[in-house]
Amino acid sequence: MKEASCKSRFIAVAVLFLSLPIFLLGSGWRFPAGTIAIRGGEIHTMEGKVIKSGTILIREGKIVEIGESVQIPQDAEIIDGRGYVLYPGFIAASGFFVSVENRNFESLAPDSSALDRFDIYADYSLLIRGGITSAFVSLPANRLIAGKGALVKLGAPGNPASVLKPDAALAVNLVREAVLPPMTDIFPAPVSTQNPLVPSIKQYPSSNLGAYWLLTELLRPEPYSGDLAKYYGEISDALREIQSQGRPLIVRCRTASETRQAVELANSLNMPLIILAAAEALEALEGIKTQAVSIIAEAGLKPNGYYPGGELSGAADLRKPLAKIASLVEQGFPVALAADDEKYLPDLLWIAQYFQKFGISREDLLKTITLNPARIFGLDDRIGCLAKGRDADILFFKEAPGKPLPRLEKVMIEGRIVHEEK
Repeated sequence: MKEASCKSRFIAVAVLFLSLPIFLLGSGWRFPAGTIAIRGGEIHTMEGKVIKSGTILIREGKIVEIGESVQIPQDAEIIDGRGYVLYPGFIAASGFFVSVENRNFESLAPDSSALDRFDIYADYSLLIRGGITSAFVSLPANRLIAGKGALVKLGAPGNPASVLKPDAALAVNLVREAVLPPMTDIFPAPVSTQNPLVPSIKQYPSSNLGAYWLLTELLRPEPYSGDLAKYYGEISDALREIQSQGRPLIVRCRTASETRQAVELANSLNMPLIILAAAEALEALEGIKTQAVSIIAEAGLKPNGYYPGGELSGAADLRKPLAKIASLVEQGFPVALAADDEKYLPDLLWIAQYFQKFGISREDLLKTITLNPARIFGLDDRIGCLAKGRDADILFFKEAPGKPLPRLEKVMIEGRIVHEEK
């Protein structure tokens, strides 16, 4: 018996030892040992303060001190920050999608998670080279209730991505693709006397009004009855759990009427609301500053020089819709600027800085891709600004004379340089 017990303990220890590297990889174990000091850079904290020549002290991937007169330990590794302008890592609030091939064509899928299809070991070097260190992983827009989106920290080669918030928001789509019934039938199963075999029922609704009715109906307290009682009951239970946790709705809209419905829906369900939309849909938000609404604005800018409806330079069709987004920023709405296509994510800084044409300062625009999205997803205690206790996700820029944008030369994620221009 003693020999068997010893053998069992040995096996348990061996399994724990072998699984440790997997655990460390999955949890985003990437920060270097020891203390790092970035000395002499111009630090833009995104909290209203610019430190002209300061020091950032980093330990185990976190900022432990920041300021003009930080005492540097003798054993610290020093990175020369002179000549650099330092910003927090950018956050892609939209446009980062899971694989299209794995779409689920069921209209109502609150338990579905973007993380089920997110590859933590993929190569995200292209995004990192654009300054993106964190991203909201979106779900396809072809389902009314698409499921739970997640916020992730991107990984460089040799370091996997890690999960910051697995259920950052419940994705709901009021766009046309979601309210048209997909080519999927739902048969009642298992079949019983209470749940008889009946003709298949197409997924619905097929209109925005029907979508609004269904979403509120699914959260009513009365129990369901009838052929699809089990099916809808399970969906309602999942929605109520999300609602009780205080998770926000992130609602994709394309028109002003869809945006108004989203605001009414969030109010009726007493859930925080994030509107994900382009300029036309955001027009409906003018004058409702009293509502607790956060905005992810897809600018629709194409960094290759073209915009739908005309060339980028001076097109009248461009300035009018973008002026609406600029107006919301000026009104003080929590706005995160986003690319509307994943291929434009590396140009997130270019997209944000374009809005200087409307008189918005560079600092306020940088907040739309750093601090604002961090606040929208409730993670500003970790990312989005350079402050004590935050993750050491830092971008090293150098001003490029004659160029509209500074040059990104180094990217640091949690205290480790993951990209450096040669």
